[in-house]
Amino acid sequence: MNYNLTDIHEQYVINNGTINKKVFREICESFNMGHNLSTLSVVRKERDPRNPKVDWGESNKYKQELIEQGEELYNVLTGKGTKWHIYYTDSYYCKFYWRKGKCRIPNKSVYRFDATRGVKGNKEKLINLLKTDDLAYLKFKKG
Repeated sequence: MNYNLTDIHEQYVINNGTINKKVFREICESFNMGHNLSTLSVVRKERDPRNPKVDWGESNKYKQELIEQGEELYNVLTGKGTKWHIYYTDSYYCKFYWRKGKCRIPNKSVYRFDATRGVKGNKEKLINLLKTDDLAYLKFKKG
């Protein structure tokens, strides 16, 4: 999905924002240096089956269940116990991506984009979208 500044301002007003559209645009353009920062989007990436990633949320739930049941957790040194890591199995994952190709700021290679976290953060919103809608990942281009 592509959102422009008008869409963003509309959401701002819906969420009780009080700044008029003209001032809102000026603030955004000043803060973002016009279009000099290029584009930010969510892309769909293919998982590399040779490098599985741990699903820490599910793994920690499973670990807690094992502890409550009195199971011994896996110990690397002894090789004994129940393994509790759960790995992602879906073939795609989505992530935020900053296309710096047209970015016109000095030293752009030393900057990175980190999406906000927490209950109201953008990472959490993306995760919730992907968990509640099985086909949501199809909205995003392959990256």
